[in-house]
Amino acid sequence: MSSTTYNIVPGRYDRDLPISTKTHFISSAATTNATLVKGSAGSIFNIIVHNTDQGAGHAHYLRLYNLNRVPVVGTDVPMAIINIAAGSSKEMCFASGITFSNGIAYSITEDDELLDDTAVETDSVQLYIGYM
Repeated sequence: MSSTTYNIVPGRYDRDLPISTKTHFISSAATTNATLVKGSAGSIFNIIVHNTDQGAGHAHYLRLYNLNRVPVVGTDVPMAIINIAAGSSKEMCFASGITFSNGIAYSITEDDELLDDTAVETDSVQLYIGYM
């Protein structure tokens, strides 16, 4: 399986975002990619996510958590689950931001069950988050 690299342009939505917005970008590892983006209250203003699986590939699921620590995937309940179909992209811009009162964390899994902990493949998901 070959890896496809998408040209994600940080700053694409900058004119619509607060001036102090920070960015987070990853290309998935062969794990659930449990990650703490911000360990205190914050807001997400945009998300760009690509599922690079082509053909008979799988949908993948971005899970957002309101936590001030790395999520325990399969145990912590996400506040939102975003489906990314195989070979597709999603671009979401939230002008007022999605508020996280504790912190901003996420994971990326392969199945849609609420507490799924199935790892994704290396480079199968590329994710950009604009937050503050």
